[in-house]
Amino acid sequence: MITLKVRTILALKTILGSGEIEVPFPEGSTLGQLISTLVDRCGDELASYLYEPNSENLRPYIRLMVNGRDIAFLKGMETVLQDGDEVLILPPVSGG
Repeated sequence: MITLKVRTILALKTILGSGEIEVPFPEGSTLGQLISTLVDRCGDELASYLYEPNSENLRPYIRLMVNGRDIAFLKGMETVLQDGDEVLILPPVSGG
């Protein structure tokens, strides 16, 4: 087993119950498996926030980062996670 740190902000903090959680997970697991497990634990509210309707495709405005790197520059949802990795789930943020 490995330990992963999952962090988020804004509305996702409420859905996950905290802005930062530690998750024990099987060695060799992917980011996609982690997100699926979080959705299973947190239910429909998290699923509807992260995924396109009737799909398991992430909404285009959701950003996932592993150790500060956008998954677009890694292997996407197939990124294999290592012990101590930090996964950041970023919802849309605007400013002005």
